[in-house]
Formats: sequence, C-alpha cells, structure tokens
Amino acid sequence: MATIRQERVSQLLFQELSIIISNDLEDPRLSLLTVTNLDVSRDLRTVKIYVNHADETVSRRAVLTGLKNAGAYMRRQIAERCGLRVVPELIFYYDESPERAARVDELLRQIAAEREARPTPADPEQTGESGA
Repeated sequence: MATIRQERVSQLLFQELSIIISNDLEDPRLSLLTVTNLDVSRDLRTVKIYVNHADETVSRRAVLTGLKNAGAYMRRQIAERCGLRVVPELIFYYDESPERAARVDELLRQIAAEREARPTPADPEQTGESGA
C-alpha cells in the first residue's frame, strides 16, 4: 500500500516526466512516447517508469536506450522543477499491456465470430418434433 507521500511524488513525477519526454527531448526515437505508469519505491529513491511507443517500427530496445541516454538530463530537470530532497533514480520499462489488451480483444472477437457462425442445435418446437 502506497503512502500519501508516495502518491504525491508519483503524481508529480508522472506529470513532469510526461512533459519532459514529450516536449524537451529531441531524440526522434522518443517522439511518440507516452508514460503509462509509475511505481515509486517506499523510500522515494527509485522510480520505475513504464512507457509505450505509438510507432511500432521503432524497436523497444531503441526506445529504452534513448531513455537511458536521456536519464541524466531528465533527473536534472526533475531536480530543478520538483524541489525533491532526493532526486530518484529513473528505471525505464517498456509497457506491453496495450499490446496484450489488443490481443485479448482480438481473441474475444474471434470467439464471438465463431459462435455466430456455428449452427445452433435444432429446437424441437421449431422442427415440429415432439418429445412425447
């Protein structure tokens, strides 16, 4: 369970990192990047940042490498903008949940289509047969 301080820091970092990534970074690999989630450690010294890229042609490795290279810049910006006692270490992860959700939706659509295409068993009342 997160403390109130963790929640506040998480919200603040989410906003600031979203702004920094979308507006300040000039790396073309990071142009369509969105921050999807943050996980702040209990001691507020590390932050796991989950990101997703809208362009599927850019590899996940390239995105994470770009973020790692820009990590020092982002920490400096956080230090200037947020006024935290300790600027947390930023650890980036690629968030695969949108792809998983899309895959589950596709599977559910396939199941629904198969059910509609499957013939239904004959109803005795419709065929005129009686069970007696």
